[in-house]
Amino acid sequence: MNITGRSTARRTRWRALLLVVAAVTLPTGCVYYNGVYNAKEAARDGDALLRREAEADAGGPFRLSAERAESVVVRYPKSPWRTRALYLAGRGQAYSAQCDRAIPTLTEFLSVPGSTSDDRDRARVALASCELRGTRLVTARARLDSLVDAPNADVAREARIWAARGALAAGDRDAVPQYLRALNANALQWELIGSSLSAGEYVRAESLLTLQAARGDYRDDATRVLRELWLAGRVDAVESILRRYDLSRVRDDRRATMHYAIGELNVRAARDSVARRHLLVATTYAGRDTVVTREATARLSLLPLSSVRSTREIDSLIGRQDVSARTTAYTRRVQEQLLFVTLLEGRTDPTGASLFLAAEVARDSLRAPKVAEAMFLRIAREQPTSSLAPRSLHAASLLDPDSAQRWLGQVQSAYAASSVAAYLRGDDPATTSDFVTTPDLLKLRWTEGARAWADSVRKLRAPARASANATSVKR
Repeated sequence: MNITGRSTARRTRWRALLLVVAAVTLPTGCVYYNGVYNAKEAARDGDALLRREAEADAGGPFRLSAERAESVVVRYPKSPWRTRALYLAGRGQAYSAQCDRAIPTLTEFLSVPGSTSDDRDRARVALASCELRGTRLVTARARLDSLVDAPNADVAREARIWAARGALAAGDRDAVPQYLRALNANALQWELIGSSLSAGEYVRAESLLTLQAARGDYRDDATRVLRELWLAGRVDAVESILRRYDLSRVRDDRRATMHYAIGELNVRAARDSVARRHLLVATTYAGRDTVVTREATARLSLLPLSSVRSTREIDSLIGRQDVSARTTAYTRRVQEQLLFVTLLEGRTDPTGASLFLAAEVARDSLRAPKVAEAMFLRIAREQPTSSLAPRSLHAASLLDPDSAQRWLGQVQSAYAASSVAAYLRGDDPATTSDFVTTPDLLKLRWTEGARAWADSVRKLRAPARASANATSVKR
């Protein structure tokens, strides 16, 4: 064979060998780069978000990681990358809330030898996270307790966070600080605040929220927690926490939200001076032409509701509001309640029941106690023979402590046979003749008045809706 023939044969043999190598290696390469590599990159993005405590955002990358790794598991069951794909798929499923799929996937991965200790530890944490979401609390806590001191710092951190959640789920809130130690886990601190609040452990919730306020860590939960603490009677603690937030670097709009929420609660409780302080601060922080500013301004302009004595004065207060305050949800609600009071007050009713109901709406919905007191006393003065006269005097006494003894004395002397007088004497009011008839009368008048009011409100709202629709069409 000549030289040319020998070199041709050599090239042919090399081509055949390369084709054999390619046939063996190309599927493996495609499996890695199209499946495992992309799954690994997505999981890396998810882990970066977990380290920044952005769990809600991490779900997307982990879901993507799971989908890419699953394709390898399903399409290439004999691939050498299958074990790695099981790990990525199971962990991605666990951290994207697919625990029904994650548990069998991670269990299979952990049953296969040959993976690194770090991967196995991370898989155990992910598996425990799904066990916590289910009903296997004891198993999950035991698994996590064995990993809180893992050599890999990221694994130990994940294990401590989930172990703390396991303690919260078990009601063992005292164990949470032990798991966290010096760990910076603000998200978990918020979970602990919420758990403590739900359990009525207000001192713990206050202490933790005070720390978050000092750090300038605000979440939407902060306003909710402040409201719940205030409603639980922890008013001084709420004021202290708000002061800490004011001294922190929290954004002004968030401070405005907190002050507005507490100001609104104080309006409801008729603590006008405190309400005014918080609402003014809210308008300062919120800036011009924001929803918070408009709603706070509306409440500020209607704070005198607690001192006016007639529906005409209430109407005058609303008329003096600026345009932006008059169009708020709060002012519209006050206007509709005022309409109900006016309709009830204007009904011809010799029993006094409609006027009594008007007084109750003025007291409870409008929070205009002096208007209500005047109406209650008007019933006793103008319809003294009505079965509602003693009830009206009793209701007025609750609104005016200075005159209470006078009104109650009149009930006991002039209406000794009434259910109210029986109640004041300590007798059983159910033995009196008006115990059942008077509530029935009030129920009847309420049904009649509410029907008329609903029709009026519907007519008032129709032009407003038409105007809003016209504005949206122009835009």
